[in-house]
Amino acid sequence: MQVKNCFLILLIASFAAVVSAQPRESVEGVHYQVLARQIPTETPEDVIEVRELFWYGCPECFTLEPLMTDWRDGVRGDLKMIRTPAVWNDLMALHARIYYTGIAIDAEDRIHQAAFRAIHEENNPLRTEAQIRELFLANAVDAETFDAAWNADEVISSVQQARLRSSEYGVDKLPSVILNGRYSVTHNEKVFNHIELNIAVNMVVRRLRDERRSDF
Repeated sequence: MQVKNCFLILLIASFAAVVSAQPRESVEGVHYQVLARQIPTETPEDVIEVRELFWYGCPECFTLEPLMTDWRDGVRGDLKMIRTPAVWNDLMALHARIYYTGIAIDAEDRIHQAAFRAIHEENNPLRTEAQIRELFLANAVDAETFDAAWNADEVISSVQQARLRSSEYGVDKLPSVILNGRYSVTHNEKVFNHIELNIAVNMVVRRLRDERRSDF
């Protein structure tokens, strides 16, 4: 546990250093892909949407989580990060419901991080509603609050929307980052770790900014 935390601290430091280093170019079709069609974003035209697709059962998503949270908390101006749980099957839909229930009770980060820890550190697969209910209760959420949020129409609708978006983006591997509904960055042979993923994301952000400037 302590070794893992030390590793994540070092990785976060490296991640931050890469952001300031302005590294080499990323190549379309190699480091990032163009989506088959442009998907509408939730941000204004002058804001670049950076959407992280994740699943609580994904080990790489677990180790990426603190880096993405750190990045999200540091972005300003024309960037906005949005999380979206990937939903390809019923188990992923159940896990997506965890995420949106956390949002509904104003405990997004606390529940998000607790769900990752439960699966990857505590050997709790979160495969049943009972296991999930215990997770919330163990993280300072009372039973009545959990039950109301878990069954709320807005949570059910959000899971359905996440399933639809997962299909629209057309990615089949996680973690993935969707930029402005146009490009995807996913771990592959060239984007082989979180540092490379960060490089590719920042290079696509730069491309989107350059395109915007050329429009004037």
